[in-house]
Amino acid sequence: MMVQSPLKKHDIRPNLRKVDIPNNGTSGRKGKKGSTKPAGNNKIGLPKVKPWKVIVGSLVVGILGLAYLTHVFATQRLLEEVQSLEAEYNKTRAQYDELKLRYDRMIGPAEIYRKAEEQGFVNGGPVDEVIIIKE
Repeated sequence: MMVQSPLKKHDIRPNLRKVDIPNNGTSGRKGKKGSTKPAGNNKIGLPKVKPWKVIVGSLVVGILGLAYLTHVFATQRLLEEVQSLEAEYNKTRAQYDELKLRYDRMIGPAEIYRKAEEQGFVNGGPVDEVIIIKE
């Protein structure tokens, strides 16, 4: 009878993230003096782009940039207009407040009492406030 040990070997799955490096006869260092390939001749890099795509892309970027700049200048003009209208509003509001204060002083109780005294009316005081009408 065979006794199994408690340390049993498990099945190990392969590492799927491992990247195999092809062996091209190089020492593993790219661009070094002893390698057979030049350093700038890598297959990894930017994909080839056709010239007409670059030209069309440049035109599109230029048109979008021009549209953005015209938008910025139009926004600045509108901001200046808003600021001038706001200044005009503040000036008009201050003039309105001044005229309202002057009007409130003209119809206020102090002015009414002063005009009544000029016309000969006499303040009766607190005693004469109650008027009793006899029938």
